[in-house]
Amino acid sequence: MSYTRFTNCHLIDNGELYEFTDLYIDNSTRKITKQPTDLNQITKTVDLHEQIIAPGFIDIQNNGIYGLNFSSLNENSTTEDIKDFQIFYKDAMTKYLSTGVTSLCPTVTSNFPSVYTKVLPLYKKSRMSNQTDSLGAHLEGPFINLQKKGCHPPETFVDAKGGENKLLEVYGGKGNLLENVCIITAAPEIPGVLDLIPYVKQQNCVFSIGHTMADHQTGVDAIENGCTMITHLYNAMPQPHHRDAGVVGLINTPKVSPERVPYFGLICDGVHIDPSMVNLAYKSNPVKCVLVTDAMHLIGLPDGEYKWDEQVIVKTGDRLYLKGTDTLAGAAATLPHCIRNLMKWANIGLAEAVKTATNNAALSIGVEHERGFLNVGCDADLVVLNKEGFVTKVYKLGNEVISSDIPQSSVQRESKIRAVL
Repeated sequence: MSYTRFTNCHLIDNGELYEFTDLYIDNSTRKITKQPTDLNQITKTVDLHEQIIAPGFIDIQNNGIYGLNFSSLNENSTTEDIKDFQIFYKDAMTKYLSTGVTSLCPTVTSNFPSVYTKVLPLYKKSRMSNQTDSLGAHLEGPFINLQKKGCHPPETFVDAKGGENKLLEVYGGKGNLLENVCIITAAPEIPGVLDLIPYVKQQNCVFSIGHTMADHQTGVDAIENGCTMITHLYNAMPQPHHRDAGVVGLINTPKVSPERVPYFGLICDGVHIDPSMVNLAYKSNPVKCVLVTDAMHLIGLPDGEYKWDEQVIVKTGDRLYLKGTDTLAGAAATLPHCIRNLMKWANIGLAEAVKTATNNAALSIGVEHERGFLNVGCDADLVVLNKEGFVTKVYKLGNEVISSDIPQSSVQRESKIRAVL
């Protein structure tokens, strides 16, 4: 047996900072372990110079990274296309690990059945030491409301009147759900969807309300049937009114017990939601808040113009707009950037903010015994942070990875300005 010890460090877990606490990794299982009784078995010691260790970040809603769109395969994709996609996927997931996200749910937007059959097996749950892991796909649609379609193609939308058979027909069979899917986002008011929620849970999938026109009571009915999450709160749903709380009001509804109140995804990129509304939602129920990026595939790419289907997207920093318009096409903020935004907007400490992208995220999808915590038995997926919340190092199953989440120096900023001028 051999172990690695991280020392001269602080730990963040459970929303708390544990000062000067060592952490141990079993080098054979690559899991967090308790201090070995025989200290001679510690074969490697890492001095972190008073930096902070936290669990690796978990992104449960992400549409694409480093140019890779998780929904880009289609019914015309050939075997060769799929092979090329797999190579691209591996490269993108390797790069994304450098941001501190050690696992994610690749999000597939509304599509035709032939697409799900081809793409979902690629997102089977993984455990890798050199790239961001998939926790199973997040299927956002196609059982959603036309009035809240967002950028989803309405020609793919379907109802669920056919029950379980319809669900399996769309998503490519029971095996596809059990092995390759983590979350299903659907609108509970679509015919047949409400009755399907218990079946979705039986397939080890989380049911999340999203892209919906549901009223508050329909949302409560969904919770009673087994819904445990809300997808990107505020976005693609009616906005709350003081006499009609809607789906947003579910985050602290008194109509269900506190433990049954759903988790809710919150996008803290400064584009999707005003900071004051982020603060309002977080303070309403911090233990159920899960930070998500909902990023498009341009995250990690330089600023510029990018073709997207028949349109052109202009990327300027984290903001994405359709060329020649003021129409928002999405955002490309990283998860650590969102964590730092939450700290500032909600006036909370690093430990509390990190909890939303680690502990809360893991609990929301039921992987808390494997990831998202620094408990004994959890994978050695770790991030090393400075006090400002920047990721200085990443460890994937104990394997050190260089961070890309580094604040720019004034020299770097000036050189970029000169290059533009």
